[in-house]
Amino acid sequence: MEEERERHEEEEEETAVVVGFHTIMDIPIHVLFDIMLKLPAVSLVRCYSVCSKFKSIVSDYSFQLSYFSKAPISIVVLSDRHRITCIDSSQNLNPINSSDHGSSSSCMAMRLQPNSNNTSDSSSKRIKTIHHHHHHHQQPSSSRFVSFHIHKRMNLINSSNGLLCLRGSNPHSQSHYYICNPLLGELLNIPPAPSAPDRNLCFSAFGFDPKTKTFKILQLVSKSNKLVAELYQSPPHSGGVKTWSVISDVPSAKPKPNSSFDPSLNDALHWVTDGAISELIYSFDLNSNKFKSIPCPSHFVDDEYVSNISGMSVGVLKGCLCLCYVVEGKRFETWSMDKYGVKESWRMAFSIDIKSYCGWSPQDKHRPIGFNTCGDMWLMADSISQSSSQCLVSFSPETGVFRHIDIGGNASNIQVIPQVLSYVSIKHMVNIRRKQHQLQKLSSAQNYALGFNLFVLENFR
Repeated sequence: MEEERERHEEEEEETAVVVGFHTIMDIPIHVLFDIMLKLPAVSLVRCYSVCSKFKSIVSDYSFQLSYFSKAPISIVVLSDRHRITCIDSSQNLNPINSSDHGSSSSCMAMRLQPNSNNTSDSSSKRIKTIHHHHHHHQQPSSSRFVSFHIHKRMNLINSSNGLLCLRGSNPHSQSHYYICNPLLGELLNIPPAPSAPDRNLCFSAFGFDPKTKTFKILQLVSKSNKLVAELYQSPPHSGGVKTWSVISDVPSAKPKPNSSFDPSLNDALHWVTDGAISELIYSFDLNSNKFKSIPCPSHFVDDEYVSNISGMSVGVLKGCLCLCYVVEGKRFETWSMDKYGVKESWRMAFSIDIKSYCGWSPQDKHRPIGFNTCGDMWLMADSISQSSSQCLVSFSPETGVFRHIDIGGNASNIQVIPQVLSYVSIKHMVNIRRKQHQLQKLSSAQNYALGFNLFVLENFR
């Protein structure tokens, strides 16, 4: 009896040892595939360097496409025209005037550092931390930082299908555009636009078609009080002969400044003009290269009504074209076009009493940036903790709650747009011709074996 009991205990110990050696590596690869599809972008980068099995999953092209199709909308912040920060806007942020210290958001950054005399010095390439705070009484939340160097000052244009478009900042020369994948640290140089200088630029936007692997950049330039449309078309449409061309039949109404915070939708680019109601919202079809007007909501009855509206801009809300504006300086309204191009499908998505947010001015610094996957709206605002700095504010139409996040430091010159982060390389997304394009990997402080040229450095708490 005693021998049988001892033998049974030994069997249990052997079983325990076998079970104890089961690890995540024993999970079938298709199950790991599904698990990793649900991870945030920064966590996925860390998985890449864990082991060869994880690396093979993240490197798989079908996984990259699947991940992009499910990825949430992030917020891209350009600070001082040379530092890019990516914020995962799907995470909860602390409400304004809230005592809740538990929520956090993921943050990545890459530094587009302007030229200096000591760029060859390794110390000049050290990675600097970028703290983003929820409230002036709170500690910085968990953040991830990435540092890259490029000798250009940039302006954010917009994003489309996982790619980011930037323009070199130089009012005395031609417009130089760049296509960027900030997650992979890739930068594609575009041949310079024909018009110079870019201080005459009224509007520019970028659209990418993943089916044909082509993209287009549209810029509207004022020449002798006349609007001129210049279009860049990537191969194969350009035929390798002429990449920039002038488009005819340009609308006479000029685009309003800052009137399009997320212009790319349904293979078209959108903006608000200074024209009459019939041509207040315009679009450019990226397939036909034609301009056409978009019908306004039916309550836009006359020019007098429109004259009481300020800060009008268009964007994308949950896959639909949306129109945002302030009525008589009192109420912020967002309208959504549920069926694209159908006038009768406009409906009010939500409205905000401006008095509900203390100190909110509808002018300039409080304009829409974009909407995240949940439908929360992001705006730019004056920082609560630093009077000379700026921060971001999110508003949930569902709960009516405002939340804010400081960019950290003295962020007095920031540009912000929404973007869905992608692990697919530009060279796999775009038809690149060496004579016309130069694809660069933004240089980094150290050469980690991540393959993506993206480096998760540290957790700050």
